[in-house]
Amino acid sequence: MIFGLNGKTCALLATVLAMGGCASMSPPAAKPGAGSRTVLQHVVYPAGYEVNVIRIVLPANTHSPHHTHPGLESGYVARGSVTIAIDGQPEHVLQAGDTFETPAGAPHIVKNGPEETEIVSTYITELGKPLTHVLP
Repeated sequence: MIFGLNGKTCALLATVLAMGGCASMSPPAAKPGAGSRTVLQHVVYPAGYEVNVIRIVLPANTHSPHHTHPGLESGYVARGSVTIAIDGQPEHVLQAGDTFETPAGAPHIVKNGPEETEIVSTYITELGKPLTHVLP
């Protein structure tokens, strides 16, 4: 059996993610007040895992902080273009229609191109872990 969140809880979670105002969640990838994150789906599995599907909109010419995710991130670039720089690997330029995976715990930066970009990412993590950890 799969347990999901009701509409009010999902809307609240989306607001917290967009504002970066919860200790267990990270700040938005872009500069404060710019860009957005919208939770499209949140499912908790009895085995102690959760899945979050999040729509991320990055403003033109911005980048994320250096960060990691505690679980796998699997993403799709819906529009625009980004460069993903995973520590120790060559940078990957992704265009609209491209997919990517970021391994659990891999430090990386996402650099946006010259136009607003939309990404839909699925995060699979242990229940209660923050989706993102910003590195110093």
